[in-house]
Amino acid sequence: MTWIVFKNVNDSLGHTIGDQLLIAMARRLESCIREVDMVARLGGDEFAILLDGIPNSAEATSMAIRIQEKLDSPFNLSGHEVFTTTSIGIALSSTGYDYPENMLRDADTAMYRAKAQGKACYEVFDKGMHARAVYLLQMENDLRRALDREELRVYYQPIVSLEHGQLAGFEALIRWQHPERGFISPADFISLAEDTGMIAPIGLWILRRACSNSPNGSGFHRPTVRFS
Repeated sequence: MTWIVFKNVNDSLGHTIGDQLLIAMARRLESCIREVDMVARLGGDEFAILLDGIPNSAEATSMAIRIQEKLDSPFNLSGHEVFTTTSIGIALSSTGYDYPENMLRDADTAMYRAKAQGKACYEVFDKGMHARAVYLLQMENDLRRALDREELRVYYQPIVSLEHGQLAGFEALIRWQHPERGFISPADFISLAEDTGMIAPIGLWILRRACSNSPNGSGFHRPTVRFS
């Protein structure tokens, strides 16, 4: 499974050039494989490559390296020089699959893991990746309900002026008290909130809560919101 950065091409040079890029990309991918192999565009900027008779992961990763080397060279599209970045996910049939869509799913999971590692990377799927994907999906669903269920908590940490030695305000720290998993550290859900767009409503919630509460009971309100 390959993922190619070409959105900027569509946005800057137009969809006609973007289509030319996809065609040129497909031709280069075809030049990397054997007659018994297959290249197919799944949609958008994603391609699937089916390699027949690959004995082990080393052969698959060698192919991934060859593909990336082939795609490193710029494309000349109607006078425009275009560079691409490719992320590759590898799923091996030796893992054991009953349905082809499951193999595509795992290759896709590995591809996005490669994308997260940086540009021009490849990853070989392992079962831990699928378990992680299932965990993140459940966490996302739970996080979306956390606000309605009032599972988020605000903890206040005093801010003291070093110059005067007096209380200058409070830092509002968010915590998640999950009904089944117990206390969940912000390190385990803030990045998820950012990726799913939940960070905005969560930020608004904690800001309102911090401004409406007085942590020292004196009506003193100068919260500094921090997701940690």
